[in-house]
Amino acid sequence: MPNWHKSGRRPGASATDGAVRHRLRAFRLAKGMSQAELARLVHMAASTLSRLESGERRLSVDHLGPLAAALEVSVSELIAPTATRRPAEPPRPDPLDLDLRRLRYFVALAEELHFGQAAERLAITQPMLSRQVRKLEQDLGVDLLTRSSRRVELTRAGRQLFDDAQGVLTTAGAASRRVRRAAGGRAALTVGFLVGDPIIALVRAFDAAHPHTDIDIDVERIYWSDQPAALLDDHLDVSFVHLPMDGDGLDVTDLYPAPRLALLPGSHRLAGRSEIAIRELADDPVISHGGASPIWDAWHNVDPRPDGRRPRRGPAVRNHEEMMEVVGTGRAISFVPASVTAAIQIPPEVTAVPVVDIPPAQVCLAWKAGRRSGAIRDLVAIACTALPRDMTFRSGWVPARA
Repeated sequence: MPNWHKSGRRPGASATDGAVRHRLRAFRLAKGMSQAELARLVHMAASTLSRLESGERRLSVDHLGPLAAALEVSVSELIAPTATRRPAEPPRPDPLDLDLRRLRYFVALAEELHFGQAAERLAITQPMLSRQVRKLEQDLGVDLLTRSSRRVELTRAGRQLFDDAQGVLTTAGAASRRVRRAAGGRAALTVGFLVGDPIIALVRAFDAAHPHTDIDIDVERIYWSDQPAALLDDHLDVSFVHLPMDGDGLDVTDLYPAPRLALLPGSHRLAGRSEIAIRELADDPVISHGGASPIWDAWHNVDPRPDGRRPRRGPAVRNHEEMMEVVGTGRAISFVPASVTAAIQIPPEVTAVPVVDIPPAQVCLAWKAGRRSGAIRDLVAIACTALPRDMTFRSGWVPARA
């Protein structure tokens, strides 16, 4: 017990000690307490605190009084129950903390499904690739792969990450390019297009209207599975789109209708015709557009037909190149805007024939709602004035002014 009540300065005592002694004496005198009484209360408070912290529960209010006074609170505050606190859970990894380098490593491995081949492709060692993928799994708290001595397979979580990773990496790359350009005093617009869309005409018209602009136009081909997601996740600034499409969250402006043709095998009974009606194709299976929305896939396959019948489903394809292979081998037919047949190489085994009684494809320009930059506004205005407003079947695919 410290002898606070004794006068005199002990060896090494500081000015702080003296201040404490004077304040304690003033406090004791104000309370009308003797030195012995103060010492007793201090001892009792210390004893009560020790007994409480050791787990003793049966203490009288008389015991708690000195402790409450020492803490300058009432006894009721001291004994009031407090809310039970749940043990803190470890923080979950934030998806925004994903290491893009590890994500690139994972994508390479998911494509190769072989550690050695993926490591060679990435120009790193196999142990390093294994460690980095393990660390990615730890960051996410899930298993992305099942490993054995003979094979590597993606788990369900791994397949989901692989599906999402390409967009993440592409968006990060686009952001990096935009930042570097902005640092150099330039800006960029990334414009998406489907095969056959007049992207060259649009870029040339924009450059002609803004010969001294500090805006670079980047173009990127997209597929039916990319709309509208590539705009909503900011991967693209503006894009050609083909309706029907869920336009929630987008601003969309119509450009032109594009008549549609049927892609038929060269051996098809109608392959030599100059035009056909949709009822003549009632018995032919149609391709499925892999990754497309159901409404888009159904509309582009004219499903249902005008008489209410549903066409048979053929193989699924992911792009027009695969579509040509399926049609050329006679497994299904398909329908495409006339612009597609002018933009890609049609193999000799495939014939394109106009269908005269189905609605044309509606080609539009879309961008994320709320994005009102001057560059987007100028690009849309030029698209509306400089691009053809109609597409006809003259000479296969010829733009004509309305």
